[in-house]
Formats: sequence, C-alpha cells, structure tokens
Amino acid sequence: FDLRSLQPDERLENLLQLVSAEDFEKEKEEARKTNRPAELFALYPPVDEEDAVEIRPVPECPKEHLGNRILVKVLTLKFEIEIEPLFASIALYDVKERKKISENFHCDLNSDQFKGFLRAHTPSIDPSSQARSAVFSVTYPSSDIYLVVKIEKVLQQGEIADCAEPYMIIKESDGGKSKEKVEKLKLQAESFCQRLGKYRMPFAWAPISLASFFNISTLERESTDVEPGVGRNSVGEKRSLSQSRRPSERTLSLEENGVGSNFKATTLATNIFFKQEGDRLSDEDLFKFLADYKRSSSLQRRVKSIPGSLRLEISPAPDVMNCCLTPEMLPVKPFPENRTRPHKEILEFPIREVYVPHTVYR
Repeated sequence: FDLRSLQPDERLENLLQLVSAEDFEKEKEEARKTNRPAELFALYPPVDEEDAVEIRPVPECPKEHLGNRILVKVLTLKFEIEIEPLFASIALYDVKERKKISENFHCDLNSDQFKGFLRAHTPSIDPSSQARSAVFSVTYPSSDIYLVVKIEKVLQQGEIADCAEPYMIIKESDGGKSKEKVEKLKLQAESFCQRLGKYRMPFAWAPISLASFFNISTLERESTDVEPGVGRNSVGEKRSLSQSRRPSERTLSLEENGVGSNFKATTLATNIFFKQEGDRLSDEDLFKFLADYKRSSSLQRRVKSIPGSLRLEISPAPDVMNCCLTPEMLPVKPFPENRTRPHKEILEFPIREVYVPHTVYR
C-alpha cells in the first residue's frame, strides 16, 4: 500500500458549484425513479380480512374538548359600605378530590370613582381585563364542585381582620357619624391606593355549590358505560384567529357529559361573605372550610362573616359565542371589534389524566 504509486481518485464534477434547492430536489426525484418497479406491492396477493392479524380502524381527527361548559356572569358585588376598590376572582374547586379544577377568572366591578384611585398604577387598560363573564369547562362534573369567589382589596397597614372590621360594624344607611366615618375611611383608602395600588391583600370569600346544575344519575351511568380514555378531555386542535367552532366538533354534548336537561339560566345571590383569616390562606385550609360548609352550617357560626351582596347568573354556554377569548387570549370568530366586554374561556385543570394527542403548544 504505497500512496506515492497509487492513481488519484477521479475528480468530483460540480462539487463546489452552487445549485438551487429546487433543482437539487428535482434531480434527486429523477434519480429515485431510475430502475424503480412500477407496482411492487401489486405482486403480493391481498390479505383476507378474516385471516388478518390486526385490523386498524382509521382514527378520528383530534378535536378540541369542551366538556360541560357553563357561562358565569358576575352581575353585582356590593357591601354595606363602599370605601375602596375591591377585586373579585372566581375559580372552581372539587371538594371530594381536594383539587382546584380551573384557573382564576379576575373580574373588576369597581365604579369609575374607585378606578380613579388606581389611575397612577394603571396607565393603560387592556380590553380583555374588562370581562365580567367567563366560560368554565368541567369534564368530570359531580355534586362536590364549588364555585369559590374570593375578594381582595388594595394592601394597607394592619392585620387582615382589622382591615375588614369597618365592613362588619358600619352601615352607610345609618347616616350621621357613620357617614363621617365612611368619608374618613375613603380618604385613607385613597392614600393607600396611591402608595400601594400595585399590591393586593385577601379580604373575604364566598362558596357557591354547583350540585343542582349537574344530573348525578347521568354521571353514575357514565362511570360504567363510558370506556376510559375515549373522547374524554381531548384537548385536540385549538382554534386560531381564523377558525370558528363548529357544534359538530364537540366530543361530548352537555347531556352526554352529565349536565341535566333542567339546567337553565339561573340567577344566584349570596348575602354572606366569610372573612378571610390571616393564618388560613392556603388551598388546604379552603378545602377544610368547604368540607365543613357542605356537612353543616356550623361554619357560619365559627367563621365571622361580612354582610354583602353578590349576584351571579349561571347558564349553559352556547356553542357559538360572540366576542369570546380563549385561555391564550386569542379571539374566536365571530369577534366584533366594537364590543368592550368580551367573554373569557377559563382553562380547566382536569382531576384525572387526559389521554389525547397534544396538537398545540401552550
């Protein structure tokens, strides 16, 4: 093996010549057709279906899963006295599973006067933050699901219990000294908003049971008849700005998924808010409260309450909604530009695993 006596290899023609991608692909395609059998698999006889080892059905195209969609509209939120901006957030909790099953929906019901307290901290307001209605999805409905409304206020000096005290003892309707106290508290709140308007503190909360909205007999049938993992909770392909939802693409209808046929638009009102305890702020504490609340009314005697008024309207969400935003804040057609208050779809946190292909990146 003598390198000096060997003949050089043939030079590769056009090695450094620039070739366009289209010409390169065309050349490779022609090369693949050279000496290629015309119908290779036609030489083999077809397999008899009875002797086939496995028959694979054509899978369905992935669909977006909608579950039980309920539309929650926040109508009014008032307390005995109005001295400062208050902020409501709504989420769903499953007491039996001890899990939070939705993200938070934040709602601003403040008057223009109280919004003015925070103008220094809110130079611009996104239209999506003006939503007062939300679409919650529940894949596994049960009588243990609660809609929990949490109320927050701007951070201020003192303990949480002390900050809630005026709402429990002062009534604006009393007039006289009460009116003077309210005006003084309003001035204090304005100064807190100017200094600490970016920060929040817990104030109160109220539970609302959704047991009456779900058909439990349908659920019991589901647990035995429905195969696990088939069409349940499928995330599927997400709508984009150019897509609109077709009712035929729903994986499960409201009746199939456990919402009773008697589920109509209902207005709910609660007049009692539980005062938030400063040392019990975690979800674990909340689940204990909800379990006690479900068993008996003893919770109302043990936990101090704040008089107030909250009105909600709960109804089945229509298949097509105008001016709706996905959890990723993408507008869903039809989306009229002139509407100021959109609906928001709230992301669900399913209590059990979902066996579906992921077709979008979140």
